[in-house]
Amino acid sequence: MTASDIRTEVITFRGIVQGVGFRPTVYRIAQSLGIKGRVRNMGGIVQIVCTATPEKIDEFVKTIVTRKPPMSRITGIERKTINITVFHDFTIGYSSAEEDEIAIIPADTAICGDCMREFYNGKDQRYLHPFISCVNCGPRFSIIERLPYDRDTTTMIDFPMCGFCESEYTDPSSRRYHAQTISCHDCGPQPLPDIDKAIGILASGGVIAIKGIGGYYLSCSPFDEEAVQKLREIKRREQKPFAVLFNDVSQINEYSALMPAEAVALCSPERPILLLEKRPDNDSLAPGVCNTSRFVGAFLPSFGLQYLLLNVLGPLVMTSANVSELPLITEDEEMEKMAEREPLIECVLYNKRRIITGLDDSVARVVDGELQLIRRSKGYVPTPVYIQTADSLKKDIQIFAAGGHLKAAFALSKGAYSYLSRHIGDLDSVEAENVYRETFDKMKKLFEIEPALAVCDMHPRYFTTVFAERLGLPLIYVQHHHAHIASVMAENGLKGPVIGVSFDGTGYGTDGAIWGGEILICEGAFFERFSHLKYVDIIGGDESMKDAWKSAFSHIYALSLRAADAAKQSTKEFTIDISPLAAYSETHETIMGVRSQEDIETIHSALKEGVGTFKTSSMGRLFDAATAMLGIHYENRYEGECATLLENAAQRALTKQRLSDKPTEQESLALGFHMAVAKEILLQCRAARDTRDINKVCLSGGVFQNKILTEEALRLLRGDSFAVYYNIHVPPNDGGIALGQNYIGMCSL
Repeated sequence: MTASDIRTEVITFRGIVQGVGFRPTVYRIAQSLGIKGRVRNMGGIVQIVCTATPEKIDEFVKTIVTRKPPMSRITGIERKTINITVFHDFTIGYSSAEEDEIAIIPADTAICGDCMREFYNGKDQRYLHPFISCVNCGPRFSIIERLPYDRDTTTMIDFPMCGFCESEYTDPSSRRYHAQTISCHDCGPQPLPDIDKAIGILASGGVIAIKGIGGYYLSCSPFDEEAVQKLREIKRREQKPFAVLFNDVSQINEYSALMPAEAVALCSPERPILLLEKRPDNDSLAPGVCNTSRFVGAFLPSFGLQYLLLNVLGPLVMTSANVSELPLITEDEEMEKMAEREPLIECVLYNKRRIITGLDDSVARVVDGELQLIRRSKGYVPTPVYIQTADSLKKDIQIFAAGGHLKAAFALSKGAYSYLSRHIGDLDSVEAENVYRETFDKMKKLFEIEPALAVCDMHPRYFTTVFAERLGLPLIYVQHHHAHIASVMAENGLKGPVIGVSFDGTGYGTDGAIWGGEILICEGAFFERFSHLKYVDIIGGDESMKDAWKSAFSHIYALSLRAADAAKQSTKEFTIDISPLAAYSETHETIMGVRSQEDIETIHSALKEGVGTFKTSSMGRLFDAATAMLGIHYENRYEGECATLLENAAQRALTKQRLSDKPTEQESLALGFHMAVAKEILLQCRAARDTRDINKVCLSGGVFQNKILTEEALRLLRGDSFAVYYNIHVPPNDGGIALGQNYIGMCSL
């Protein structure tokens, strides 16, 4: 072979290629093929420089793609020929912090199968090590301080390796070669003060705090009602269900009849909490765990410490350590202060590994056979969403999308990649606002993004709007429901035009009213309001979001005016027939029975005079009203409670119909309401198709967390030959708003 037969190439791999064992894999492939050169991390990429024949280099690249590590994901490969460089062997070079255009950091993932086998192998040096991990599993984003991803840029720098771990870390044939989280009993983080003490407290009905990978949990037995109520008292959480951590899928199957897609999702490296239908024949969980929900939030362990607890105790409630509506606790000192204030927390089981970025467990469900995220956080963040639009391919575009006020998450984008932040939660506290600011600063620095454009919601009093305004950047205000539909378009690479069905609780409209039942025509950065749920005057201001009975009175009053106003109704307005529900309410005195006559007269007077009322087209408030009319529930003790209880009643009707049993009148009306909303979606989409010749439909908004409504709407629309899209990788609720804003910002340039 002569010099003319060989060449030197620089090969760049983009994607999830750091912290996943990519360089050791490249090294082993190079050794097997006789390739000479080097591989190293640079910023957020992996760069290879190698010398060989063109055919051998082609084989090298193809083999890397075929045999890449399980946690890696290649999004791009660039190859460039340079002057011949002589290498004597193949090496793993030092990492470089040199700036890179696109950095993709791997998310935290659950303990892998190989580590699990070692964990339970009594002869292995890492037998029952609470924080066992390798290149294929363990924390990543939660512990990284800066790029490139190496041990000294993570909080593992605080744990010097013992001789055993260092021998594996430096051995190219080992699964832990350059595994930055490598540790063992002798040199890694350890649960403190005493795991046996924690187990004893849990076994005797107590509540403890446990430091996890992305933050602290509060834990208790799910079979002990008194323990569950202690936990509710600590969290100031009256009704919202708790998640339960199980040991394996077979154990979960005792409480929920799993579909295959659900079993796969539970065992995925991301380990989301999955909302599963409870088995009617197993009521062994304490009533206070799920309360009135028909779902159990079930998930599997992410790391060894959780298995150590479950092996002794069985299933455990694991919920974020915080007072409800406040951010997840990640700092040891803050957790200690909470434990001092709350004597019901009998033990704090912590470790000395610092958490850089707090991460709640993600929440998901299977709908239409697909896994849909309801809360996007651990396991999925910071993996970016790739936005497939022509405008977004300009690599110099850097945008900040502020997100919404509830279930807040923002986005920072570089080129076509949109990096959504961790789930921050509702921005109703100074603490949550501070976490938002801190997370923004961290992500800007980590991904080296300096946005030149900001995009935010139109609502003038949202914290996110004010935050974006104060950045001093060119600013685009985006209507809330347009952003919902744009999030679906971003996920699915749609430029439009599409018919957008955006149903939720509240969103500031372009006319100053509160929107929430919208049919939009969307294309790129533009939208048109094709039709909407007929405005109703609702009493109560912000309290109407909580008090379903006020929504019920308001909708019944509007119904009484509807006959007289029928001739005035615009073709851009549609209604849902709630007269059967109103008749049921009158017959059974549902809402009348929970308020005094004086209250009723005051409300009627206010509605008649328009005092303290506001106009809304909110589908969310209509669901609340229907729930109260049927006497199911009268207030939202947590967001969406009434709508969830209404869906439960509809599900009971469906179950009884399947079993040839007769539903109650209340259950039949609840199901009928769902079917009426789904049918109206079809009618409005038909009208849009007939006048605009558009056949693509996007469904989004918090109301589409309702599984019955979503699947019925999909069935009807597909049956009428519509192509239907909905959120999968980001939530349909306000947690996905930032992606839609990001998309609109990209399309505006």
